[in-house]
Amino acid sequence: MAQRLYLLISAILMAIVSQSGLANFIALEDGISYKLTCCKLINSATGEVVSRAPWALMVLAIFVALSLLFTLFLAFYQNYALQKRMSIFSMLVTVGFLLTYAGFFFYYKSRLVVLSADVTWWAVAVPIIVLILSFMAFLAISKKEASVIFGASSFRLRD
Repeated sequence: MAQRLYLLISAILMAIVSQSGLANFIALEDGISYKLTCCKLINSATGEVVSRAPWALMVLAIFVALSLLFTLFLAFYQNYALQKRMSIFSMLVTVGFLLTYAGFFFYYKSRLVVLSADVTWWAVAVPIIVLILSFMAFLAISKKEASVIFGASSFRLRD
């Protein structure tokens, strides 16, 4: 039961991250402010889209959320081996999201020649929390699988 809660909270958090702003930049040359979201880089003064390259961040965040929901769906069928694999896969894609985010952040920081670059605190904290919750779900799935195996083996030993 605990793994279901962990997986559900993780999926909701990643869905929220996929639709939010991740960083703010102030350019050194003209003092214009830019906002990095999961799908684009926006000029804050005019609202003009400067780049649509960060769409990969949104795809990764949604992919993590969907894989966590699929893992949650597998909990109803008690397919523990596939649940563990999917939770490991979700953790790896979450790490990929963090690395991609860092890559886009440093790319735009150097490209815009910024005066200041501010990362929103939850842009990094939420994926790390998702990693922790996914790992806790993995441990809960392993514990549940071990209890099922122990129950089945002890039943056979009595016969």
